[in-house]
Amino acid sequence: MKKKNIALLVNKFNLAIQNKRLSHLYLINGLKGSGKKILAFEIASLLLEASVEELEKGHINLYFLEPEGQNIRVEQIQRLQVEFSKTSLVRGYRVFILNRVERLNPTSANKLLKFLEEPVNKNIVGFLLTENKDQVISTILSRAQEIYLPAQSEKELTAQLIAGGIDKLTAELLPVLNKDIEILFSMSEDPNIQLVVKEFTDFTNALVSADNIWLYTDKHLKDIRYNKDLVSIFLQFLLVFYLDIFKTKNNEEVTIESFIEHYLVLKTLKNELLQEKLTKTQEILQKINYNINIDMAFSQLILDLS
Repeated sequence: MKKKNIALLVNKFNLAIQNKRLSHLYLINGLKGSGKKILAFEIASLLLEASVEELEKGHINLYFLEPEGQNIRVEQIQRLQVEFSKTSLVRGYRVFILNRVERLNPTSANKLLKFLEEPVNKNIVGFLLTENKDQVISTILSRAQEIYLPAQSEKELTAQLIAGGIDKLTAELLPVLNKDIEILFSMSEDPNIQLVVKEFTDFTNALVSADNIWLYTDKHLKDIRYNKDLVSIFLQFLLVFYLDIFKTKNNEEVTIESFIEHYLVLKTLKNELLQEKLTKTQEILQKINYNINIDMAFSQLILDLS
């Protein structure tokens, strides 16, 4: 779906270029993995009449910048201004791509506004990429034409992971954590992620078997319960697990099809009890982002779920 969306947008830009109806500034908005950078480079390849591969190696009429550290600094915008004030050795369009535009600090944002308000060349086209439109300064938003790229669905990501050789359960769980397919493939090879998937699978088996969850956790989850990041992943899986039970009760499509037999057993749980377990899980997931004792918080959750 991502490739199809990008292809349609590239075709629209091709027509806009031919009909000379191109704007000077575009904001490409979408979650990580939606293809913002891919789209920007595809359009740039049309404008500069060069392949994407050539552009990625460097092109005299293309300028790409992204945050250096946490923010896009004023020095970076100054370098952009200096570069575009030079007379180009190649005729035609000049393109700049600014990744993570929401990371502009106030000073660099003002410098960019000045650059946008006083263009040195009518053939300059800019692309501002963001994962969070709400954090982009309104004065910059007002100058740009927005393009929204939806992220791939979890089902689409799962299908790609399975096609890439990832087992079905892992392929269903990982898109809960991220929507960037490259990151997901990398995560699938991470021993810590593999450990959480295994421990979570065993934990759900214990739930279905009506084992003593407190004793089971104390004995089997020692490898993850002291690690904030691993506990967070475990809890995100658990949220989806409980939500899937609700979906099963309502005859809706579930997220983790590999657990369908578990859901059929657990759907006899009363809605009030299931909602309570879901709420407790959400509360602990929010709390671990703060400076708390991870082991104590996780232990309290297990007591609440028992």
